[in-house]
Amino acid sequence: MRIRTLKDVEKLDHKIKEELGIDVQKYRNEEVIENFVELLVFPKYVINWVIRPILISIVIFIFGFFIFDLVHIEYVIYGVIGLILFLVVGIITGLLFLIWKMKSDMWSIINYSLEIMKSAVTDINQVNNQVNKENRKDVLGLLFKGVIHIVTIPMISKIISDKVPLVGGIVNRIVKKILTLVSDKVKFDEEKLKQELNKTENESSALKVYSSSISSATKGLEKVINFTFGVAQFPLKIGLGIILLVLILFLYVIN
Repeated sequence: MRIRTLKDVEKLDHKIKEELGIDVQKYRNEEVIENFVELLVFPKYVINWVIRPILISIVIFIFGFFIFDLVHIEYVIYGVIGLILFLVVGIITGLLFLIWKMKSDMWSIINYSLEIMKSAVTDINQVNNQVNKENRKDVLGLLFKGVIHIVTIPMISKIISDKVPLVGGIVNRIVKKILTLVSDKVKFDEEKLKQELNKTENESSALKVYSSSISSATKGLEKVINFTFGVAQFPLKIGLGIILLVLILFLYVIN
């Protein structure tokens, strides 16, 4: 079941209530999510991870006037071309650091979502009403989608909109796409899960199986996150390599 619109989310919410007897919305904790979002969008976050590499590049550029043996027009050439090249290096490096840090924080948000899942499947009073041996293997996939689309994404979207008036829409779309991709790609080993569940005679044992499967799925999710951010970083790494090569050649020629 792919979730793309608000209507899809409503259908998902209804399905979880009907098939699992769980109201996922009750697991919302805005204070926790707000702490994560502050890490993602607070101005100091951008200053620390983007501005600093740019400032370091400018400082190195300035030192170049004293290190290299420049004469006459070479000062102008170095001042113009050198500044551009150093700035580009600083900007790309800063963006790479920012993406790396965002990956770390997004992983914290996903871990939070997994903890909500564990809380949901251990809510025995609700799960016992609807879950049986026919549908138990489908519980985790359905529940994870519910947590992501009904709890995590709406809360993050609301907080980002409140805290980031100018670029909040862009940040929100990026975060939403990443979480949607994760919810689409997450894999719980359904066959193994079904086999383990068939061995259990009571719901207490079944809940232990669910908890174990959630922990096992974490490795798969980590691969998805690494791949997603790796794709985002790849063109930047290529660009940084090319610019560094051009910069080195430029410094060699002008010196």
